Amino acid sequence: MLMAADQRTLASGEDTLAYTLRRTARRRTVGIYVEPDRRVTVLAPTNADVDNVERILRRRLPWIRRQRRELEALPPPSPPRQWVAGETPRYLGRQYRLKVIAGTERSVKLVGGHFVVTIPEPKDRAAVRRLMEAWYRARARPQVTERAARLLKATTWLELAELPPIAIKALTHRWGSTTKAGRITFNVDVVKLPAACLDYVIAHELVHLRIPNHSPAYWRMLGRVMPDWERWRDKLMRVEV
Repeated sequence: MLMAADQRTLASGEDTLAYTLRRTARRRTVGIYVEPDRRVTVLAPTNADVDNVERILRRRLPWIRRQRRELEALPPPSPPRQWVAGETPRYLGRQYRLKVIAGTERSVKLVGGHFVVTIPEPKDRAAVRRLMEAWYRARARPQVTERAARLLKATTWLELAELPPIAIKALTHRWGSTTKAGRITFNVDVVKLPAACLDYVIAHELVHLRIPNHSPAYWRMLGRVMPDWERWRDKLMRVEV
């Protein structure tokens, strides 16, 4: 259960960091997130001591500043998708023009360079969105599973005998997450990413099965799995879905 947000500030030299502290029974560690609008959100266990949370925040200040600088360099976000004909939703990094036609069936098909959505009422944008979201969800799991299996086969030294349990959900803060029990959850939107960015997200989470933190050892192991991971991480930060 996520508890009410606590708006706090952290003094650091001449700077003051404003952040939102949210406590949740689902977390055992402190997570720090820099939102697209540069706000900082901290998720912490319900019994986390504020002084300890802020000690962690102080250690992560260089990372927070770096994330904010990178966000400032990004182009402005695209306006929210309206799910009307002529828009260009993505699948595996490629844009397909949306075509909405009237028909008794409800379906989504890739035809040439188009997403063709058939629906009884073409002007019902909410219905178009629901059909498209269901289409993405149906394709996210096989894409992730197939690519993860291929990666494991190529990196037997990870010593993972089989694929871990994989879930596909609508995540708000991240592309994927891995629990201590070995379950990986991927954001359903990963299926919209360019293939190499999707492979990076998968590799990132699989390595977490061996090393749960982001220590130097973690990044070294990720480099063995995907030598050009930095290129695709940087592209991932700039990609639109």
